[in-house]
Amino acid sequence: MGRKLDLSKLTDEEAKHVWEVVQRDFDLRKKEEERLEDLKCKIEKEGTKRELLSNQSHLNETHCVHCLQPFKFLVNSKRQCLDCHFYTCKNCSRYHKKEQAWICDPCRLSSRIVKIGSLEWYYEHVRSRFKRFGSYSMGRK
Repeated sequence: MGRKLDLSKLTDEEAKHVWEVVQRDFDLRKKEEERLEDLKCKIEKEGTKRELLSNQSHLNETHCVHCLQPFKFLVNSKRQCLDCHFYTCKNCSRYHKKEQAWICDPCRLSSRIVKIGSLEWYYEHVRSRFKRFGSYSMGRK
C-alpha cells in the first residue's frame, strides 16, 4: 500500500473514475473491519459469560452454556463442543462434517469466521515460518 499511483497520463474523467474505485475499496475495507470488530466484541462477551457459568460445573451438565435451556433426552439433547468442551444444545451448535464433531456457535465464530475474515490465520502462518522476517516480526502480535 506504500506505492503511489501515477494518474498524470489519465484524463480527468479516468482519474476521477480511478479515485472513486479506490475510495469505494477503502469504504468496503473499513466496513469489513468494523464488522469483524463487532464479532470480536460479541465473542468476548460470550467468553465472559461462559467463564462465569463454567464455575458452576453442575449447571452445564443440565443446561446449555449459551442459552441456558435445559437438556432433555429427545427434544433438546446435549452436544459437547470440540473446541471449548462445554455442553450445548442443538440450537447453539453446528455439526462440522470435516472434523465429524459439534462446534458451538461462539467457537465457530471465534476460531473460524473471525480468523478467516481478518486473515489472522495467514499472519500466524507467516510468523511461524519467518520468525524474524521483515515487518511481520515486529508489526503484528
